[in-house]
Amino acid sequence: MYSIVRIVRPIVGSVVAYSALAAVGCGGSGSMSPQVPISVSLPMPTVVVSQNGTPVIVPIDISSTSETALVFVRGLPGGIQETYAASDTNPSGILTFTASTATPPGTYMPTVTVNSAEQMASTSFTLVVVLGTKVGISPDVIP
Repeated sequence: MYSIVRIVRPIVGSVVAYSALAAVGCGGSGSMSPQVPISVSLPMPTVVVSQNGTPVIVPIDISSTSETALVFVRGLPGGIQETYAASDTNPSGILTFTASTATPPGTYMPTVTVNSAEQMASTSFTLVVVLGTKVGISPDVIP
């Protein structure tokens, strides 16, 4: 019986040592490659929306290793509807803004926040709500 215990003991010691090495890894956090940061941007810094209900479509560029994203827009005035639609192959897509007559005219600084690949990124833009039919991008950003 003594020889069985003697043989088992080195095996158990080796298993414990290998388990400790597997738990610690090779000095990393458990992943094999560093995580690529995500980013979000809008090609136009100023978006002009009319109270007449005409939708304004704004491209949104999301760089991520994931094909999906959650998009949140904070800081919109009351009466503005916002929708996000991703493309078929990546999280970039379009944001659509629609104002109603209940939306107070003025200038606002909303923030777009994206959650993708277990990371978050944000960008801000200027939103101008106007009376009448003038919609789209401001004249100072037309190419």
